Amino acid sequence: MKIYFKGRMSTFGGPHDFGVRPSEGLALVDAHNRHHYHEYFLGTQPAGTTGMARCLNPDKFYVACRWNYHMTPKHVLSTILVEVTNPANGNRAYAKPIDWGPNESTGRVADLSPGLARHLSLKTNDTVEVHYN
Repeated sequence: MKIYFKGRMSTFGGPHDFGVRPSEGLALVDAHNRHHYHEYFLGTQPAGTTGMARCLNPDKFYVACRWNYHMTPKHVLSTILVEVTNPANGNRAYAKPIDWGPNESTGRVADLSPGLARHLSLKTNDTVEVHYN
């Protein structure tokens, strides 16, 4: 199985992500499997929210891409980490696939956690590579 995305990125997740609805969920995490992802979430649900997207810990390393579920089914994505690289400086880190996105209309290929973007010195619309071999 090989995963490869290269293109522009943005950030998502956490209590201050007002680009997601307060009730917005995650494509790869639900009430049945959330325990497998516990380290990616805050200890308490942010006030005024019910969804998992705003409950993500923005300092943890997670990523959303437009995964091809035929090539990488959800149950496979739940067991792997992908390597995320800033090709401009070579910084890299491993991140947990946690959601599907960003919307194709954005022209972006990946949404990274704010902490991962900071770690890689990436800002919205910078180029990123996401891969798994």
